[in-house]
Amino acid sequence: MEYYKYLLVEDNENDSTVCLDTVERMNHETTDYQISIDVAKNISNALAMLKESYDGAIIDIKLEGNDNGNEVITQITEKYRLPVAIMTGTPDTVLGDESPIKIYKKGEATYEDIIKSLIEISNTGLFKVIGGKGIIENTMIEVFWRNLYPRIETWKELRKSGSATEIILLRYAIAHIHELLEDNIPLYSVEEVYISPPLNQRIRTGCILKNKEDNLFYIVLSPPCDLAIHNGKIKTDRVMLCEIDDYGIINMTVVEGVSATKRKKALLPTIRNNNKEYFHWLPKNSVFEGGYVNFRKVINYKPDELLEQFYPPELRVQDSIVKDILSRFSAYYARQGQPDFDFEKEAESILQVLFPEGQ
Repeated sequence: MEYYKYLLVEDNENDSTVCLDTVERMNHETTDYQISIDVAKNISNALAMLKESYDGAIIDIKLEGNDNGNEVITQITEKYRLPVAIMTGTPDTVLGDESPIKIYKKGEATYEDIIKSLIEISNTGLFKVIGGKGIIENTMIEVFWRNLYPRIETWKELRKSGSATEIILLRYAIAHIHELLEDNIPLYSVEEVYISPPLNQRIRTGCILKNKEDNLFYIVLSPPCDLAIHNGKIKTDRVMLCEIDDYGIINMTVVEGVSATKRKKALLPTIRNNNKEYFHWLPKNSVFEGGYVNFRKVINYKPDELLEQFYPPELRVQDSIVKDILSRFSAYYARQGQPDFDFEKEAESILQVLFPEGQ
């Protein structure tokens, strides 16, 4: 059985009672989970209670006195990692148009709707991985005591020598997270291919850019060392891009004329990158329409031209997949081929040496 603990920030006694009664009924109706609710009537109570461990929060906007639920939401988004829902009679007063927090209007939604939605969010596993007591948090505690803190004298010496120890330690900690993933790795999901939006808006290897003139997509394949910032500018004087061919057109070309029972077999080599050495599959998912990087369609821009010709990057291919693309791109242009011989004649000569008696 799963147990969920939520914080309700609500100053209206009737609404609080409705929520508590709903939870009591839900607990009686299921054996799959049990829910508990703590109620905070104002901002100060809510902020104090948030120091405890909660699986989510339901927040009203207009609270007693001059208190405003937006202040609680701001504190949560700056300091905590937990799912939040807004239940208010004044949805127009909610701050942040692009916030991912879902807003429910009193009279149009029920507390049961909200709680079930929060449970569904918890069941995705997101907060078990990156929540306040998630896998990453627990791993970092172990890494801190087993790997980082025992070498504190080393980090002190590096700091004295002028090294950027914060960045070094961050990279080192991330390396340990990667180590955690080395065992029992499941198949990739297409939803983890792209970072969207990129947390860093500068042009980097693997950024997918949209051309302002033709609306075609391109991927940046300049090596990371060329795109490093030097004296405030990109190090290279040319940024290399490859065009991404249309997903639907290429897929249809591959299966066109193929019987229905053989289409899957025909398509698999293409998405496995075994069909054409100059194509690399980029899957379609919820943030990108997909496509095929075409290594034959290479174009270079000066950094200033790039910023004028393309929209700012809205997504980037994650590093492990970028490395695979760069490897195949390099192999494509490094290929030498083999001189053309009369292989039939040479094979006969070899066989004559091996079997001189014609055995």
